[in-house]
Amino acid sequence: MAFLLFALLYDGRSQWIRRPVIVAISAFPAFTVPIVATTQLHGLFYGSYATTTVDTISVLSIETVGLWYWLFTVYTWALVAVGSGLLIYTGIRRSRLYRLQLLIFLPAIGISWTANILYVIWSWPHPALDPTPIGFAVTSLLLGVALFSTQFVEVSPVARSLIFDVIEDAVIVVDQGGRVIDVNSAARRLLSDSQPVGAELTAVLVADLARQIETDSDIVELTDEPTPRYYRYRELSTSDIAVRVLVFTEITALKESQRAAEQAHDQLRQIIDLVPDPLYVKNTDDEVLLSNEANAELHGLTPAEIEGKREREIESDVEHIENFDKYRQREIEVIETGDPMTFDEELTGPDGKTKVFKTTRIPIETAERNKDAVLGYARDVTDLKEYEQELEETKRTLEQSNKKLDRFAGVVSHDLQNPLHVISGYVSILDRDGDNREQIEAIERSAARMEDIITDLLELSRVGRDIEDPETVSLVTVVRDSWDNVETDGADLDITVPDNAIIKADRSRLMNVFENLFRNASEHNTPPLSIHVGVLNSVPTDGNSESLTGFFVEDDGDGIPEEKQDAIFDHGYTTHTDGTGFGLSIVTEVVEAHGWSLSYCDGEDGGARFEITDVEFSD
Repeated sequence: MAFLLFALLYDGRSQWIRRPVIVAISAFPAFTVPIVATTQLHGLFYGSYATTTVDTISVLSIETVGLWYWLFTVYTWALVAVGSGLLIYTGIRRSRLYRLQLLIFLPAIGISWTANILYVIWSWPHPALDPTPIGFAVTSLLLGVALFSTQFVEVSPVARSLIFDVIEDAVIVVDQGGRVIDVNSAARRLLSDSQPVGAELTAVLVADLARQIETDSDIVELTDEPTPRYYRYRELSTSDIAVRVLVFTEITALKESQRAAEQAHDQLRQIIDLVPDPLYVKNTDDEVLLSNEANAELHGLTPAEIEGKREREIESDVEHIENFDKYRQREIEVIETGDPMTFDEELTGPDGKTKVFKTTRIPIETAERNKDAVLGYARDVTDLKEYEQELEETKRTLEQSNKKLDRFAGVVSHDLQNPLHVISGYVSILDRDGDNREQIEAIERSAARMEDIITDLLELSRVGRDIEDPETVSLVTVVRDSWDNVETDGADLDITVPDNAIIKADRSRLMNVFENLFRNASEHNTPPLSIHVGVLNSVPTDGNSESLTGFFVEDDGDGIPEEKQDAIFDHGYTTHTDGTGFGLSIVTEVVEAHGWSLSYCDGEDGGARFEITDVEFSD
């Protein structure tokens, strides 16, 4: 029974060594023990005994045996036969090393088995002398030889099965003479001989693998296939076993991945070098993992010279760089919080010039080891900052100019309008029935004209300023209120503006637009006159909806001759003898202050049409 269990282990069939199996094959021997002990009572094992003399020695001889004796004999022989069959099968399908073990091991088992068969069947050498114990002694001696001369314990088919039949690496076992002892199935593609065992290793390796494994490189290339295959080669040896184990691990996929990674890196390098602004990646140790040429040029170096180095190694005078620790702390904060950050920083280049960069830090994870890092992107905003400073200075200058203009307007309003009011007052009390009537009316008209000019100049000085606080207004309401403020000499107003036309505007200045356009139409045309105010619609995009884009003021008067249309928006230009020429200038200033556009075209009835576009209407 023990021999069978050992054979199962030796053949790698350990899944059979379970308690139910052990109990099953032990049951028959267990029943046999009490039967042998009580055989004198029932004769099932030994039937009869007799005393005989062998070389003057009296011994007990068994003359007959019972049925159980033969059953037990057949059972034990069956176990030995099955175990022997497993060992022979193992030796046939395993390597020469295991066959050498079996050449010693099987005869050892066979001697004790043969001695037992000769005694049981033919009572050899004497019915009273059983040679089986002597056979077991010889078996033990031969097992000792197998144990200590062939490493029976150290190298077993179980280990061989696990290593050779499971692993994906190609394994070739050779002896000290360089002859192949064993190979696994994965190694077949590296060999030119289908039966390599016993042959010289150098003679059976494909292509020039024999030469490659003699070099210092641990990478070998198999080139006899359409697609080259790569293996990492290593040699294992042990002082306990006089063999060499050559292991070839295929790394073709790894090589292809490395090649793809290198190509991707080269492409990434080309892409980031096209970016004109500095770009880099740093880890938590302040090591530059990636840099484009623009970033390297800030240090007067190349990307290869700064990648893999810390900032303090790149900049020898980093201790003197203003705000360096602050910028570094911001990078650490971005990595720790995971939130991007944008700020301005000043850097002095190798040319000694200081530039301002708007730098964005973005937290990322490196693909190689999933370590935290920060991506930095810096845009040179030196020119923009200088422009902003100039713009701010210009804004301050304009504010000062506006204040001066306001003071000037106040002076004009007080110092000019007051004398005009005095003149108008005196003219109004003069006698108009005398010979000086025409002169008095001329003075009155001139004073009124001066009053209009001063009023328009004051208005023009205010309307062109930026709209700082627009309000929501109803377009149709502004149109009606503006109409009520203007003397139009009996003209008619037609409004086709929807009640829901709402815009953001400075209401007072928007009324100036309509008042000047209404007044302009009335003063330059003779009654009867009709003025139309409507909205402009964009071209429908889906066949159902239209969006409002502006509004227009149109009259059915005489219009403006084509040769004069280009000059109508010029300051002081007028076609009316009593006009100031500032009305359309005021309209233009107000429209542009709102960010809208003003244009002129002929109306449908030949009159003048003014269109204000780029207006945003509220929903």
